[in-house]
Amino acid sequence: MISVLLVEDEPEVLELTRLFLERDTELTVDACLSVKEALRKLNHKIYNVIVSDYIMPEINGIQLLKTLKFQGIDTPLIIFTGQGGEDVAIEALNSGAAFYLQKSDNPRFQFAKLRKMIYEAALKQRTEEIYRENNICVVIPAFNEEKRIETTLNSIPEYIFRIYIVDDASTDRTPEIIKKCAENDDRIKHIRHDKNKGVGASVASGYREALKESMDIAVVITGGNQIAPAHLPAFLDPIVKRKADYAVGNRLQSPEYRKLLTERRFFSTTFLNLLTKIASGYWQLMDPQNGYTAISRRALERIDPGKIYPRYGYSDDILVRLNTYGFKAVNVSYSVRNNGGGISGIGDHVHIFPRSLILIRDFLWRMKEKYLILNFHPLVFFYFFGILCLIASFFLGIYALYEKIVGMEPLLIRATLTLILLFIGSMFILFAMLFDMEQERNIEMF
Repeated sequence: MISVLLVEDEPEVLELTRLFLERDTELTVDACLSVKEALRKLNHKIYNVIVSDYIMPEINGIQLLKTLKFQGIDTPLIIFTGQGGEDVAIEALNSGAAFYLQKSDNPRFQFAKLRKMIYEAALKQRTEEIYRENNICVVIPAFNEEKRIETTLNSIPEYIFRIYIVDDASTDRTPEIIKKCAENDDRIKHIRHDKNKGVGASVASGYREALKESMDIAVVITGGNQIAPAHLPAFLDPIVKRKADYAVGNRLQSPEYRKLLTERRFFSTTFLNLLTKIASGYWQLMDPQNGYTAISRRALERIDPGKIYPRYGYSDDILVRLNTYGFKAVNVSYSVRNNGGGISGIGDHVHIFPRSLILIRDFLWRMKEKYLILNFHPLVFFYFFGILCLIASFFLGIYALYEKIVGMEPLLIRATLTLILLFIGSMFILFAMLFDMEQERNIEMF
């Protein structure tokens, strides 16, 4: 049930609104003709949502909202009025109103819309209460982000318990701005590196602080204000509801993001995504290199932040470790906010070779750790013999061409053997991938 406090100084409108809302059996409505009566009721009962008129004899609806905020009552309030224009709507929303609804000549439409707003406000309130029951922190790696870091910090929702801003030896005004923001928000903890260590090291520093202060969930966002706070619940819900231990963003479903991708960038991103899937074992993740993530404390404790790769590509390293230890990961689709920054200035193509080497190293480590030490699965041998056959087919093909060109030897037998080895090697590797996919599907929560 959703309890609603309705404040309206016109008796006819009050009764009509109450009657319509109470048609919904999930809503219980207490009606008040004055703000004083409403405040008396609020002293004795907790409501899920307040619906208030704007123009009233004693104080207007926005003043009521400010009074409730001053008293520490955070019940969502909807301004429902027939008077007031755009300036009133802006003031109401800036003051913290959940919604603003203008009364119209179509009662059926306006009351249906009001009912929908009540449900949305109540759901949001209950969701935030659940979040407040968990110690949730945000980790923000920042390097020379003086233009957008203040906006990013000011946009963090109130249900976030702690904000770790990791300044990776910035040379601009970033440290000053962080210090200024910290003076106005005691949730902010400024961590500064003496020298630039890389984005992975910055995330690891934030993770270590999260473990020290026993945070339940750690969310990573960048200092560039490219993800709206409205997307945070989508990252938190899978972990709060115990459906996953790790949530990673997916930009590829966003048309705005795809428009920013050049052909070269698209190719490099696709190639690295494929390598990451093979190395990590998370075949269902569509944007595994995404930097916007949320992780549970139990997963964070297991992967050991001190062992995370310090530079660009740290996200691949985290995924490999999470899969090795059997943690479930899910994708969260979101729209990239284009605030003039576009996509990161460092293209994926710059990192293809070094990240490929890291992914190969991580893949071999996962095979050894997950399928030989912690458990056993024959897919390791499928991968081994598959790679062996492919290497053998490559060198045999080179040798066959050499003998054909230099020694004038027949090509048919050696070429046939090369193709057979290539086919067998490909089949071994495809079967190994199939077995690895099955292992991912078998990961269970708790």
